[in-house]
Amino acid sequence: MSIPKIIFLSQEEIKRIHGKSLQILEEVGIMFGSQKALKILEAAGCQVDWDELSAKIPPHLVEQAIGTLPSRFLLAARDPAKDIICGDGNLYFTASGQSLWVRDMETRKRRSSNLNDLIQCVRLIDALDEVDENCAMVMPRDIPPGIGELKSLQISLQHTTKHFLGGGTELSTIPYGKEMIAAVLGDIDRLREQPLFSAVINPVSPLSNRGELVDCTLEWAAYKVPIFLQFLPLGGGTAPITLAGTVLEANTEFLGNMTLYQLAEPGWPIIWALAGGSVDMRSGRWAFGPEGVLMTVALIEMAKFYGVPSNSWGHCSTEAKAIGFQSGVEGMMPGLMAALAGVDNMWGPADLDGATMVDPAYIILATEAIHQTRRLLQGMNTDEEYFLYDVITKMGFQGEYLSDPSTKKYFREEHLLPKLFPRQSYESWEMRGESEEDIALAKVKEILDKHEPEPLPDDVNKELDRIMTAAEEALLR
Repeated sequence: MSIPKIIFLSQEEIKRIHGKSLQILEEVGIMFGSQKALKILEAAGCQVDWDELSAKIPPHLVEQAIGTLPSRFLLAARDPAKDIICGDGNLYFTASGQSLWVRDMETRKRRSSNLNDLIQCVRLIDALDEVDENCAMVMPRDIPPGIGELKSLQISLQHTTKHFLGGGTELSTIPYGKEMIAAVLGDIDRLREQPLFSAVINPVSPLSNRGELVDCTLEWAAYKVPIFLQFLPLGGGTAPITLAGTVLEANTEFLGNMTLYQLAEPGWPIIWALAGGSVDMRSGRWAFGPEGVLMTVALIEMAKFYGVPSNSWGHCSTEAKAIGFQSGVEGMMPGLMAALAGVDNMWGPADLDGATMVDPAYIILATEAIHQTRRLLQGMNTDEEYFLYDVITKMGFQGEYLSDPSTKKYFREEHLLPKLFPRQSYESWEMRGESEEDIALAKVKEILDKHEPEPLPDDVNKELDRIMTAAEEALLR
């Protein structure tokens, strides 16, 4: 079997990036912003600056932490049939999250996201076989900020049977989140064996953290909830303007933060989420063009060097404001290149307008990109029987392979049939009178009409409502 792949960095370049990262950690360190984190690091032998809330990390501690990183681990789902083994060599897709805007299915205009949008997105992703993990794709703007993530956790628990991304970024919400998990699992301690969600943490570039977010993450240490460790360095803004400089900074940030969490709980599962971009010097906006793709491929190879599963900015995230040629070009290239580089996990379906707006029709179209990427990764079977040498010599100069038994035998195994993009004549297309967007919208409405995720027991739903009400009363006073 021949599998297409990309090899980008040389072993010398990989070792150079690693060595320079160790130097930065020893000479500059990481600002953690958390006294709890600094106590862990100081006890391990790090030089701590309590005024700056930072720590310099010696190379031997980083190497020790790399040695305890698991390369494979369970991402559990409410439905065990949808469990994932992260790092098993397969590529898994997760819906992107936290957009503030939605492109309305009826008006096709942009508007603020709301709670119903969140529920619909979670249900839609739950129904799509191409997408392996769920995520709160929108942050409802009709929910008070203090409880928004807690409400997203409740919706995810109720409306998907897949593994999902969740957690919390405010310490005040963590106890209520733990209560919700306990209500679903029966006992919070079961979370260690059945990690239903991955906790997302976004450290602040350059080389910094928001202390409360670190403390929130450490709250899940006892349960070894997988950490989705995502950095967002921006070349020319919060990172050097050169691609190599941004890659070095991102690698250093990963090693420093990873070391903290491995010291806190050796063997704690981590997914390194790679999302390096740059500042567009004309508009000042975040940009993820070919340069972002090159940096992502380099960081995927660094993740392989450390033996840690990686996630990348993936299928169909685009600066485009609507479905069109721009969304197709920008949406397909990053995911395809990351897949060929061997990434383990990928954002996708993603969103429009620089990762700020969800379009349900675009979600459906992105599944076709996923469908085709997975076929690409299957490669070409070069076992002896697949050369069909005998068939070629038998046919000779006659092109009648359609009638040969080998065509029926191997067609579906070897060739993909697109689900959304029919191969048809111009006349058939014209007669049908539907655009890809029309087809996708019809599919969304069909799914939302028919698909109902496996419900939680009534008593569990009542308990989740009770916990949510208690949180609202306590946190919104």
